[in-house]
Amino acid sequence: MNILQLIYVLEVAKYHNVSKAASRLYLSQSALSQQISRLEKELGYELFSRASHGFYLTERGRQFCDAAQPAVDSWQQFQRSIGFENSRCKKNLRIAMGSRVYSNGLFQDIASFFDNLPDLEVTFITEAGFDYLAGLKDGSIDLALDRLPPHSLMNDCPPLDCCNLIGESQCVLMSPMDPRSTMEYISPRELQGSAMITGLEGSIEDRTLKETFKNHGISPGRVYRSDGIHTVINLIRSGKGVAIGPRSFASYYGVAAVPLNPPGLVYLSFICPADRSSSPEIVMFRKYLLDICSHRF
Repeated sequence: MNILQLIYVLEVAKYHNVSKAASRLYLSQSALSQQISRLEKELGYELFSRASHGFYLTERGRQFCDAAQPAVDSWQQFQRSIGFENSRCKKNLRIAMGSRVYSNGLFQDIASFFDNLPDLEVTFITEAGFDYLAGLKDGSIDLALDRLPPHSLMNDCPPLDCCNLIGESQCVLMSPMDPRSTMEYISPRELQGSAMITGLEGSIEDRTLKETFKNHGISPGRVYRSDGIHTVINLIRSGKGVAIGPRSFASYYGVAAVPLNPPGLVYLSFICPADRSSSPEIVMFRKYLLDICSHRF
């Protein structure tokens, strides 16, 4: 149980309607319903009676809300007082986000989480070529939501606290018109001499691609590089080359995705420096994302 779940219950109780409460909370209806059901399971009793005309508190639900409202009021007052005592300087959380956040439909959930923390200013860094490992090392970002590169590329990283959120098949992304797009699988060796599309020279994407090709003893043909995901996708769609990426990119960006063989999972991970992993906002945010991903994916 966490303070966000208390807020969710109170909003549903106020409107007797999950759709209206979800709109107020900037959540999807399904995400809010999952949070309520999860809390009821944890408590061992129902908070609401569900009917065609709305959601209404049970007797235990009313008792729960009577106890929850002062707790929420105190939490919000605490947030305000902390901001005031710090000369109203809001705390800033800087998050690097890879494209997998969007292709897996997580961004709206992330934005909704921070809507309920008004005293925390959030900066999202979304450039495709941004080296988040360097950012974590020099302190310019606080955490990253992205895939981890191969261990061989992480030798000079600070100690990291990482947890996996979503695992996806690693695929070769290509134009739907590419003759190979109907293949069930494709091996790395079948990419020998293919034109490849990746991030800027020296970026995590570029170094990961080079490592993959080196491990399989193959060489690409022409290499197109860009620091913008939309340019990368346009190059793929137009048939200029192929890229390696997650299956979720296929439906989100309108490209074909053929799984690599041998198959393997690549994870969207929650990544932060070990010395910051116990800060309250990071602990709460990590738990929130783990709860969502464990029930949705």
